[in-house]
Amino acid sequence: MRRLLSTILLSSAALLSANHAYAMTILRLDTNLILYGKVLPEDLAPFRQEISRSPVKHVVLAESPGGDLRSAYGIADLIRKNHLNTSVKGFCVSSCAIMFMAGEQRQIIEEKTYKKTILGFHAPHNKETKEIAVDGVPRLREYLLKTSGGKFPPELLDKAMNIRDASDMLIFYYPEEGKQSVWFCPANARPRPKGCEKLDGDALSAGIITTLARLDVSTLDPKPEAEKPAEEKADPIEKSVEK
Repeated sequence: MRRLLSTILLSSAALLSANHAYAMTILRLDTNLILYGKVLPEDLAPFRQEISRSPVKHVVLAESPGGDLRSAYGIADLIRKNHLNTSVKGFCVSSCAIMFMAGEQRQIIEEKTYKKTILGFHAPHNKETKEIAVDGVPRLREYLLKTSGGKFPPELLDKAMNIRDASDMLIFYYPEEGKQSVWFCPANARPRPKGCEKLDGDALSAGIITTLARLDVSTLDPKPEAEKPAEEKADPIEKSVEK
């Protein structure tokens, strides 16, 4: 499965670069769901169907620019209620990060480019006018505090919520000792992230990820049933000997 999952995740990046619609795709591998692409209003129903159809234990989020907030909250609610774990590959920002935060255990996937994986947060906004949806800020703030176990630092939340442009983003990279991993990137910041504002903290202490251990996708394979020991066959010669 590791090779299959890796192939699918690599294919998702190619599909996104060729498809400007960025429609979210939901794929199932055993008890795992892989979600990639833009979150659309109609994505909640098929996700709910997959959850009810057969057991799901893990949700992989990959290469998603976010999208519809209502659908993301709905999917996140199903992830929480079913006690699913989440992991991320590549970029997962805005509504995608909301879904990621719903996971009981949250990890970054182990791969050669894991250092480029980012989780991005910002205030909700109108998808057409791009105006900040001020009325939606309290709910998102409360949600991030709850899912992070109260660890999301207030100063970082303020940065994410008090934005001027819909493209402003608070981003987290995988935390490594001695390296900057939290940045606030205004819409016009270039290059990213070096042209962004450096901030204190890291994804683990902020409750974004639940462990520094990166997820080896081979561990997502279903565990095979233990083989029963073969029954010992009676020796036909011994059986024929009179006692």
